[in-house]
Amino acid sequence: MKGFKTVTWNFTEASHGKGAPDGVGGALKNLADRVVAYGTDIPNASALLENLAKHSSVRLFEVTEDNIAACGELVPPFLKSVPGTMKIHQVVATEPGNIRFREVSCFCSHSCDCFSPKEFVFTQRESEETIKVGTWVLVDYDGDLYPGTVTQIASGQYEVDTMSCAGDNRFYIPSIRFAGEKVWYYLDDIKEIIPEPLPTSSSARHFCVVSEIWAKYKKKVQ
Repeated sequence: MKGFKTVTWNFTEASHGKGAPDGVGGALKNLADRVVAYGTDIPNASALLENLAKHSSVRLFEVTEDNIAACGELVPPFLKSVPGTMKIHQVVATEPGNIRFREVSCFCSHSCDCFSPKEFVFTQRESEETIKVGTWVLVDYDGDLYPGTVTQIASGQYEVDTMSCAGDNRFYIPSIRFAGEKVWYYLDDIKEIIPEPLPTSSSARHFCVVSEIWAKYKKKVQ
């Protein structure tokens, strides 16, 4: 982790002093109030930066939407959320992808067991390296399961051309496709990569998902 052996972050209550950063922020807010009080309009972040830079020795930088988007792309998509996030007051990490957290901060040791710390590992079920265009997948659409093939991948989302349902684990390929029928799915909506559906014995037009896979996910969405 960039040469660091341990990383810790402590969340403090709202309106409580947080040290030097909080003091600098408060001073800049007061300065902005004075600038506005003397008749200067500050309609956006760029104007705020320009006016503060004229009256303060603090080095300021504007964070643009492009900067935020670029940082967002560095975060792996579809990471699971940490349970009880709103109650967490301390996070400690000693290795990538693994954190310890607790509701009460402790500073005696990063590996101590004070206040019952919990562990969380960030994992992903699948990735863009695994799901390719043409891959058969089983997707969840409003609580119903459909097999289909991935037709496009963009911005962490997957366009899937699904089969139509004819009954429990019975699907068919529509003879006519209308514009807009293909749906974009997030990775969390893709339950599993599956083999191509098999023809059923009762009808050459109908297909079914491998029974073991269908039974596993059908129970979860009911």
